[in-house]
Amino acid sequence: MPPFTYGDCWRTVRLYCPMAPTFLAREWVNAAWKQLLAARRWSFMRAELTLPILSTDTYITLPLDFASFKVVVDRSRMVRISFTHSIDELACEDPGNSAMGPVTALVAAPPSTTPPTVGQVRYQVYPHGSASTLTAIYNRQGARLDDTSILIGVLADGGEVLIAGALAQAALWPGTGDKPNPYFNAGLAATKTDEFKYGIQMLSLRDDEQAPDDLWDSWPECHCTNPSLTGSSDARTSDASAW
Repeated sequence: MPPFTYGDCWRTVRLYCPMAPTFLAREWVNAAWKQLLAARRWSFMRAELTLPILSTDTYITLPLDFASFKVVVDRSRMVRISFTHSIDELACEDPGNSAMGPVTALVAAPPSTTPPTVGQVRYQVYPHGSASTLTAIYNRQGARLDDTSILIGVLADGGEVLIAGALAQAALWPGTGDKPNPYFNAGLAATKTDEFKYGIQMLSLRDDEQAPDDLWDSWPECHCTNPSLTGSSDARTSDASAW
């Protein structure tokens, strides 16, 4: 069976609810997609990124689809790079931000103000003054589905979950004054909502099996606990990195 597409989903919704205009069926599927993405950090939304850092760089700007880091390592030095510390912690650790040397941490900073990348996520390099090439696994933000979208990962053969989420919304749409929606039914909406939530739970279990959370623990650089700002051992982890 070929993978589900966005078109498969919204066309199926219209089979159940033919009174719905095409644009509305499409929006219902996108709304279900947004809810599904918010449920957890899915493995199919992760990507690998190379971060070249020059000795003159104070900040790095992340791609438009960046949501959060999963793991960051410096393979040349065989170390794991921290990304869980705040600007306030940096100010306490090094008030003058004067430390120089190889990168040990990336610290979340205000968004970019540079014209080509205004608003994009930005991290401060600490310490600075040393060139590095880091490898990162990051969680991507999900763009809206469109006619080119093919569902991947556990959704490739699980698109019926999105259909259930969209149909839950379809059952809450009364239609128009002159054309009532025969699918309009509060009880059906509740049933489809439960089906949608259960489907997400089942997909989550499959996602964990396909890409366990400790998948990157086999990297030699990840055999230590998360480093501190200065690179010493620190067992702290962030909520984001635990997803």
